[in-house]
Amino acid sequence: MNTIVHSDPLTLQLGQALRRLRQSKGLNLEDLSRLSGVGIATLSNLENGNRDPKLSTIIRILKALRSDLRDLLFPALTTPSGSPSSTKGYHDLDI
Repeated sequence: MNTIVHSDPLTLQLGQALRRLRQSKGLNLEDLSRLSGVGIATLSNLENGNRDPKLSTIIRILKALRSDLRDLLFPALTTPSGSPSSTKGYHDLDI
């Protein structure tokens, strides 16, 4: 019997936030995988809290979502359109 052991609560919260952000953009895992270049299994493991994300992976995902780290960590601070209040963010990085 395989038992999934979740990481720390912060990893779980980050995964839940990633899922909410992805879904708010109307994307499924396959769409986000195609846009970000991050594998579907990796995305699923991140969202389920089964994998600790690398910062570079988070940035690739956020860039694909045209979102900012603030959208992920502080969604209540974004504008009603879902965009951060500033005009420059992680989605502008060339990674």
